[in-house]
Parts: sequence; structure tokens; C-alpha cells
Amino acid sequence: MNIVEQYFQQHLARIDRLMTIIEANNPYESSLNGLSFYDIVIFACQSMWHLKDWILNDKNFGAADIDALTREIHAEPCLLLCSDIANGSKHFLLKHPKIAGGFKQRKGFMLDSRKSVLQELYYIFYTDLEGNSHQVEIRHLLRKCRDFWNKIIDKHQMTIIY
Repeated sequence: MNIVEQYFQQHLARIDRLMTIIEANNPYESSLNGLSFYDIVIFACQSMWHLKDWILNDKNFGAADIDALTREIHAEPCLLLCSDIANGSKHFLLKHPKIAGGFKQRKGFMLDSRKSVLQELYYIFYTDLEGNSHQVEIRHLLRKCRDFWNKIIDKHQMTIIY
């Protein structure tokens, strides 16, 4: 299942955009230096999913029940979708998705010049673990994931000392 780009050239182009920033004499001159919003979306999905590794492996996190923590993380649809996007962007073809979903071909823009808002919109579709279909804009998905991490941290951090 391919849920990210269609061709290796698209991934290579993202690397080239990153290299432009890395190799710049002053990478702060231009905030994006050609990096696209889509690139940032991919990085956010990767980071959102990879936080799992930090939480599960950081001895200072102090979770009393690592197995319960792991089960909760792997039962959250928004994180599973971020996992699929992260792994799909890494491997090109996702052979074993954790959840059915991905980017929709349709995207859009929101413009409100009175509020200086110009947003590129990416829509995500997925089927949750109960079989219900959903479609959300990427910001909504990532906010849901971030809020879930707050819940997990509040529930499990330092519980080993209680």
C-alpha cells in the first residue's frame, strides 16, 4: 500500500530541499528555503510516531506498566495512521499497514486575507479499529495525536514511584 508519494523522485526532491537548508551559509535567512508544507507534514507524522520509542525507552519516564503503555499507544488510531505515514515515507511501499488509510488525492487551500491566513489543506482518510470511516484535515489529525500524547504522559509518567 502506498500512502505517501508515488515516485522515488518525490522523496529525493524532499532530501534536496533539506540539503539546501543544511548547506546554506545562513539557513535562517529564509525560513523554508524551498521546503514544502507537505514535507513538514511528513516530518510531523514521523516525529509524532517516533515519540513512542522515546517514551518506551527513556528510563526517566518511569512507567510502572510498560506493557499497558505499549498497548494503549498501539490502540490509538491517529498514532497508527502517523506510523503508516512515517513508515510509508521511509519505505515507499507499505506492505503491512497498521490501519487502513492515507492521504486523499484531493487537497485544498484556505485563504482569509483579513486574518492573514493562507493554509494548504491535506485530507487524510482512515478506517478506525472498529471499522468506522473518517476523513480529517492533517492539522486535526496531528492535534488529536498531540493531545493523546498528553493523556499518555499524564497517565503513565513516573507511575513507577507510586
